[in-house]
Amino acid sequence: MIEAPDERHRRFDQLRGRQAAWFDSGPGLFILGRMGEARAWLSDPSQWKDADQAEEDSLIRRFKPADMNRPGDRDSGLGWMDDPDHARVRRPIQAALARRMAGLKPAVEAIVAARLERLDPSGFDALAEFAAPIPVAVIGLLFGVDTSDFPRFRAWSEGVLKVFDPNPTKAGVAAGTAAVEGICDYLDAAMADRRRAPTDDLISDLLAEQAAAGALSDSEIRVNCFNLILGGNVTTADLIANGVDLLLRHRAQLARLRADPGLIASAVEEILRFEPPTEGSQRVASRDQDLAGCPIRKRQVAAVMIPAANRDPAVFADPHRFDIARRDGPHISFGAGAHICIGAPLARLEARVAIAALLKRFPALRLANPDAPPRWRSSPFFRGLETLPVIAAASGVGGWRTQPLAARP
Repeated sequence: MIEAPDERHRRFDQLRGRQAAWFDSGPGLFILGRMGEARAWLSDPSQWKDADQAEEDSLIRRFKPADMNRPGDRDSGLGWMDDPDHARVRRPIQAALARRMAGLKPAVEAIVAARLERLDPSGFDALAEFAAPIPVAVIGLLFGVDTSDFPRFRAWSEGVLKVFDPNPTKAGVAAGTAAVEGICDYLDAAMADRRRAPTDDLISDLLAEQAAAGALSDSEIRVNCFNLILGGNVTTADLIANGVDLLLRHRAQLARLRADPGLIASAVEEILRFEPPTEGSQRVASRDQDLAGCPIRKRQVAAVMIPAANRDPAVFADPHRFDIARRDGPHISFGAGAHICIGAPLARLEARVAIAALLKRFPALRLANPDAPPRWRSSPFFRGLETLPVIAAASGVGGWRTQPLAARP
């Protein structure tokens, strides 16, 4: 059965069908919606990532703060760095993460199992009570910090997202500033503690690298740990919740995964392709050049529309069909090139473990309101649900009485 795209994907299809790149006068940037051109643009090491290189009135300049609470922080994040600084900072952080990832799966499984024990089969919010707490606990484990105060960490992460609002309110700005300050204070204290008494965690690893090689400044450790907390919290939670929602809305695919749990890795890749938790990635033109047939001037910005590229019919057969065994091409939900998401392996691990364990634990899992459309948060550039109410008990058990869902492709 061929699925019909929703309204936004119909718009993407129309734009992508007419041209590879188009100029959006609202944010004042070029948009790429075809996979070939999108991947090539993100993978071109000659283009810039630093928003300071963009035109003065460019939208992305608003997202790199004019001032920060701590000296040096403004230019310390990998997301705004170009080489040689990007390679210098990324290399030790990526190596430290890889070492930590090597033996992490049993700990993630234990964290997921503990969350499952706390769920009420008669009804729970699979985002707030399952998907969201897991990444916080995993990041806490990596950093060796106490994340038992989960609501505070989640509130900080949600507050930081307000920084990306193109039409910020005074309250939103205040919330974003307070969230940034809260996380940075937390990290400063953790770094001071590890200097006094190193422990078995990522912060101690990075401080040891700093002491041995001098490759990382305090700002570079703080800001990139900050970004790992944000990415490892909100976007990974959204990946898990988006995946649960998709599987419960595509009952034939859910049955397929239950019959063959070995499909969980390809299922997570299809979730990432079909409903990516982040929606865009940009580069700044480093010279006057041709971009997919459009002239682009030096310092203009071109952004990849990830959901559009991920459903390019030139790459994906029947691109609007959710297929957990899909093999016809890689997505770009983690970006591409030198700036590909540094936390991608961790996000994949958490999603595979969490989704597989939830489905195994609750064979009768279903949406509490199957006819209601998903409720998406309004945060720009991020794609996550506001809530995901589900029922895990068999129909008619625990006070919930619903009709069984008809099978859906």
